[in-house]
Amino acid sequence: MKRVSVLLLMLTLALMLNGGALAQDDAQTTTFQYPNLLLSTEFPSQVVGIGETLTLSLKLRSATEPQIVDLSVSGLPDDWNAAFRGKNRSVSSVFVAPEASVDLRLELPANAEPGTYAFTVKAAGQGVETSLPIALTVQEKAPASLALETDLPMQRGKPSTTFRYNVTLKNEGDEDVNVNLLAAAPPFFNVVFKSGGAEVTAIPLEADGNKRLSVEVQPLLRIIPADTYPITIRAQSDDLEASIELMAEVVGESELSLTTPDGRLSGSATTGADATYRLIIQNTGTAAARNVELTSSSPSGWTVTFKPSAIESIGPGEQAEVEAVVRPSEQAIAGDYVVNFRAKPEGGAQKSLEYRVTVYTSTLWGAAGVGLIALAVAVVGFAVSRFGRR
Repeated sequence: MKRVSVLLLMLTLALMLNGGALAQDDAQTTTFQYPNLLLSTEFPSQVVGIGETLTLSLKLRSATEPQIVDLSVSGLPDDWNAAFRGKNRSVSSVFVAPEASVDLRLELPANAEPGTYAFTVKAAGQGVETSLPIALTVQEKAPASLALETDLPMQRGKPSTTFRYNVTLKNEGDEDVNVNLLAAAPPFFNVVFKSGGAEVTAIPLEADGNKRLSVEVQPLLRIIPADTYPITIRAQSDDLEASIELMAEVVGESELSLTTPDGRLSGSATTGADATYRLIIQNTGTAAARNVELTSSSPSGWTVTFKPSAIESIGPGEQAEVEAVVRPSEQAIAGDYVVNFRAKPEGGAQKSLEYRVTVYTSTLWGAAGVGLIALAVAVVGFAVSRFGRR
C-alpha cells in the first residue's frame, strides 16, 4: 500500500513539473521578438496621381548593436526617380542606434500609365538585411476646381431685413487649398461670411472636401428703392475660382414721421374747453402706409379725438393732415401737461409725438370772481352811507 502511495506522489510531481515547463514554453512563444533589423512605413499602400511627387517616411530599428545601414530600391520602373532624403539632403545610408528615420522621395513621370506598381525598399547592415514591399496605385488626378452651391439663391425682405444664405463651398480636386472669400454687392449692402458662427474672409479646404458657409447681406440704409439686387460671391485660390450669384429682393417699406405744420410742439388750452392742433403725417418710405391708426395718451380726465381718426393710405413721399382735438379736464389746474400723439400703419412701425399743452383756467370763473368782489364792495358802501359811523 505504501509503494502505491509513493508512486502516485512521484507521478503527481512529474506532471506538475512538466506542466510548468509547457507554460513557460507557451509564454516564450507568445512574446514578440523584433528582428535584428526592422524596416517599416506607416502606409505601405497608397494612391497617387500621375505626375505627382510622393514622400514615404521610413523607420529603421536595430535590435543589436548600433550600425550603418545601406539603403536601396528595386523593382521601380526605369523612368521613375527615387531618392532617399535625410534632413533635406540626398543620402544612401543611415546610422541606426537603435532607431533612425529617413524619407524616400518618388517622382512619377507625367506619362506614367495608370495601374498598380509594386517595388521593394531594402536595408542592409552588418551581416543582416531586411526588405519592405511597397505598392502604389497610380491614377489620373482629379482636375483642381472649386464650386459654390446654394438651395435658395433668392431672399425677400424689407430694407431693415438681414438677408441670410446657406452656401456650400466644395473642393473638387485632389489637393488641399486655402480659399479666399470675396463679394461684389451694391454700395448700400454689407456682406459678411460666417463659418461655425465666426466671421471669416478665408477658409482652408481639404481635397475632395466641402464646408458650409453662411452669407449675411445687411442693408446699410433704411430707405432702399424696392428692387431685386444681385450679390456675387467668389471663392479664389491661386488660379482656381468659383462664383455664384445671390439675389436680394427688397420690398417697399413705409416710414412715417409725425410733426406739426410749423414744427412747434407746444400749445395752450383752457380747462373744460376744446383746443385743436394740426398734425402732419408724412411717409418717407418706399411703400404706401395703409390703414394708419391714430391714438393718444393724455392726463386723467382729458379727452383727445382725431379728425379723421384713421387714414386709409399715404403714398411714398406723400403726407396727410390731421386735427387733434384736446379737451383738458374741468378740474385741471393751471400748468403744463404732456399729451402723446401716435400714428401706426398696418404692419409698420409706430411713430409718436410728445406735445406740451399749457392749461389756463376758464375766464368765466374769473369774471364771476370779479363780480362777487364788486358786489361785496357795493354792499359795504351802501351800509356805510345808510347807517353812517357811530
